[in-house]
Amino acid sequence: MIRYIFFLIVFVFNMTSAQECNGDANTDSIINILDVVSMVGYVLGNSELIGDAYDNADSNNDGSIDILDIVNITNLILIGESECPDFNIPLDLSLDWETEEDLSYFDFESLDEIMDQLENLSSLYGIVVIHRGKIVGEEYYGPGGLNVIFNIFSVTKSYISTLIGQGIDQGLVPPSSTTLNNVFETDYGQPYLSQLTLENVLTMSTGYSDFYGYPYWVQQPTQSLVYMPYTQPGYFFYNNSACHLNSHILYESTGMTPNEFAQENLFPYLGIENPDWLYGYNGINDGSASLELRLRDMIKLGQLYLQDGFSGEDQILSTEYIDQATSYQLNTGMGFGYGYLWWIPPNEGFMAIGYGGQIIAVFPERNLVIGTHSYTFSSQSYQNSLNNYILNYIVPLFEN
Repeated sequence: MIRYIFFLIVFVFNMTSAQECNGDANTDSIINILDVVSMVGYVLGNSELIGDAYDNADSNNDGSIDILDIVNITNLILIGESECPDFNIPLDLSLDWETEEDLSYFDFESLDEIMDQLENLSSLYGIVVIHRGKIVGEEYYGPGGLNVIFNIFSVTKSYISTLIGQGIDQGLVPPSSTTLNNVFETDYGQPYLSQLTLENVLTMSTGYSDFYGYPYWVQQPTQSLVYMPYTQPGYFFYNNSACHLNSHILYESTGMTPNEFAQENLFPYLGIENPDWLYGYNGINDGSASLELRLRDMIKLGQLYLQDGFSGEDQILSTEYIDQATSYQLNTGMGFGYGYLWWIPPNEGFMAIGYGGQIIAVFPERNLVIGTHSYTFSSQSYQNSLNNYILNYIVPLFEN
């Protein structure tokens, strides 16, 4: 028996390679001779392998454990692949994405079929699916493409939320519970600021009307923004003009425009270089829209949140802020909850959603991030269909 195993090892030595955590038959996160002993015992009928142990021992994923699996595992030991990879090690997001070569661990054929079906959505320009930190699906349609730079529209809001969070973490921006009369250097003679908190601005609950159309809120001085018509705070109202106050808050608190602050604290850690970002009064960048990125770059923000604010060894956003930003803070009345400029779907995860169908969808329990680029003036029915594909067809294909 042993001589037969050795013969097969020599024969297939260069034909096998490490696969995921396959081989860890005793589930101790190390692939060694003890795993071979466990598998030989199973093949000879002297021991059992159940659950994760059985799945790991089935190295070729054919549903059974036999001599070929023993050969594969022995080969892994010989070539030095002795430790199971840790999928929870934070990626260095300043680097380019890697593509997963072995898709056999999930139903990749169904994902391919869905990608083919998505081509029928004429407004979809691109989709990228990231699982366990690697690209497992990527397609571009029509005028979309790998290096196409586009306005991510309201996905910008989640970037601004991140910058505000970094400002809070660094002690430059006051805590979210602080009223705006204590955030700005002056109250501009507007008594309503004493009723508003930074959290109101982050959750679209300022009570302000959306007084300025796109992109005219960018041209307004702070005084004009705080004097927009208002009712009372505490209720969700999607409001670009009021959201832009986040950029003014960041500017007054740090002395830097959002782009300047991001160039020091965010963009280098995501591998984003000098993006175009609309600016207006005092050079302050648009806090509600108008950041322009490639799709692969845009979705790195989702991976940053999934990785607990880490890019490589650097934690650039605190766990506390991420928990607040991606937790249900407010009822929108639209089926989704709302966090700090992140949408909260009813079942799991969180999403950044931009006009027309620009999306970052993050599902931490599945180690999954999905990004889309769409035609700016797409229909609401298209956007509903796109959300349906993401939430009900793509997401269920993945487990952590």
